[in-house]
Amino acid sequence: MKATLTSRTKDMSTESSGPERSGNVGASAATPGRRRLERSVPWVTTVAIVVVEELLSRVGALPDEVPPFTAVVQAAVGLVPTPEFVASLMATIGQFAAGLASGAVVGVGLGVTVGSVPLLHRLTHYVLDFLRFIPAVVYLPVLVLVLGATPQTCYILAAVGTVWPMLFQTYYGVVGVPPILKDTGRVFGLKPHQRLVQIVLPAVSPFIATGLRIAALHALVVVVAVQIITTVDGLGRDISVYATNGVYPEMYALVGIVGLLGVFINFLLEALERRLLHWHSSHRKKQS
Repeated sequence: MKATLTSRTKDMSTESSGPERSGNVGASAATPGRRRLERSVPWVTTVAIVVVEELLSRVGALPDEVPPFTAVVQAAVGLVPTPEFVASLMATIGQFAAGLASGAVVGVGLGVTVGSVPLLHRLTHYVLDFLRFIPAVVYLPVLVLVLGATPQTCYILAAVGTVWPMLFQTYYGVVGVPPILKDTGRVFGLKPHQRLVQIVLPAVSPFIATGLRIAALHALVVVVAVQIITTVDGLGRDISVYATNGVYPEMYALVGIVGLLGVFINFLLEALERRLLHWHSSHRKKQS
């Protein structure tokens, strides 16, 4: 009797567990499809916006200064292979890279210093909070008077735009380092510079990476804006020239290329962050 009840119980449990397993398999199988659908939605939205703009421009619903998207693409295809475009692109990238690198070094150094010395933060945080909200382009007239319309002006203003995100992100990271890490370094006899290199900077590196991505976009916007205003060599100057002469497809093509350049820079920095900070908990969660 007991054997019969046991066998029936096993059969019932097997029957009841079968649908559950199949349901779980179906749910897990549907997950990749849902993910693909979620990834495709932004592309569908983008294509829809492009199609609507193309149709509105073709029927004359938009001003003449807004050409069809296909005309902008044709202009870009004609511009990209030219030596003039390559020279302008290299000039923009060079000015952007120089300003970003110098501003990042200064910002990280100031952030570590202000974060490590509480008295210094109490003395300067009002001034820093005031200066951080002043756009870098505001300093352009003074720099043009001192340096002229030169690439150095772009370097300096891009560096100014980079300093503030790097400074405050680094400061927040330094302040947020758990005291137990610092105490552990002291217990093991690490000197101040050793604690900085082996404890503080690794703990702050995710904040620095985030600040670098924010600062990179600021620096690119500043460089292109300065080129538009001062006609310094670069994509911004070409945009200004095309706009002044009413060559709108080429102008919008360069605007789109600047946008794609920003997307590529952000993608590159994110990939570099994942590679260098793969050990951090946030990246381990994403990988899992």
